[in-house]
Amino acid sequence: MKLLLFFTLLFSYSVWAQKIVVTPLETLKTAKGALAIGSKMYLQFAGKKQEMTFLGRMVHQDGTAEDFLFLDEQKTRVYLIDYKNIEMKSGKSKAQAILRPMDQFGGTCAAYSFIHFWQQMYWADYKGTAEFDHMMSDERERLKLLEESLGRYYLDRRGTTNSIMTSYGKRFGFKCKSSHFTDPKKAADFVFQKAKDGKPVIVDFNLGPDMVTSSYELQDYETKKLMDPRLWIPRTKSQKNAGGHSIAAAAAFVAKGRRKLLVLDSDWSEPRVWDLDSYIGAKTIVEEMGFYSCN
Repeated sequence: MKLLLFFTLLFSYSVWAQKIVVTPLETLKTAKGALAIGSKMYLQFAGKKQEMTFLGRMVHQDGTAEDFLFLDEQKTRVYLIDYKNIEMKSGKSKAQAILRPMDQFGGTCAAYSFIHFWQQMYWADYKGTAEFDHMMSDERERLKLLEESLGRYYLDRRGTTNSIMTSYGKRFGFKCKSSHFTDPKKAADFVFQKAKDGKPVIVDFNLGPDMVTSSYELQDYETKKLMDPRLWIPRTKSQKNAGGHSIAAAAAFVAKGRRKLLVLDSDWSEPRVWDLDSYIGAKTIVEEMGFYSCN
């Protein structure tokens, strides 16, 4: 019995330890020349070959890679696969990065959306001033930026998303602006195109009373653990205002003919998938939403 258990465990370990070979099928490129989110890939493991959509190389705040994200469109499931278990034919370091968001403490989503925005800009390889490079690449400086954002937005009553982003843009070497829409389609087109080009967009909006359940599951490939499937999305015309929220739309792709966003929401520590044309659709109160981007 012990011998059987030993060989069972040995077999399980050898299967787990085998590299997952990733081969590009339909390659997209970012403006910076990296393998883009939305590219179609073949994943080969234990003799099986399956087509999936690449959703990014997830990195920590210091840029170290943790997981690769792949979407199985048939199961509508996003797998987080350990970086060490991936053998990518096109080179792992040249794949588009998606930031692992930080969990907020209390109702501080706006401040975290600033941090997520600027770090995503940095890891998407957009160049700014020497201060920008120093602040994004140093742990203490990143913490100082978070502390500054908390103070400016929540303690200084004069601080608004637009004024704070404009100020940061001047310091970091970017021109930032706010955009507002009355047509939900134009709003969705705007954020999709920006995110598809690898430029994040801060989106602030009012909430309805309840979260929605995403049609996209997130699962850790190695542990099989499923993540929280709930989402905060903009309220619709039939819903009461239950308070404000702010996220960073970090990347965009198309799945089954529908436009999707990968968003950094500080209520979770992994990116979440938005069905863009459902969540910013005909019933959405888009007039009360704000969109903030930088070039």
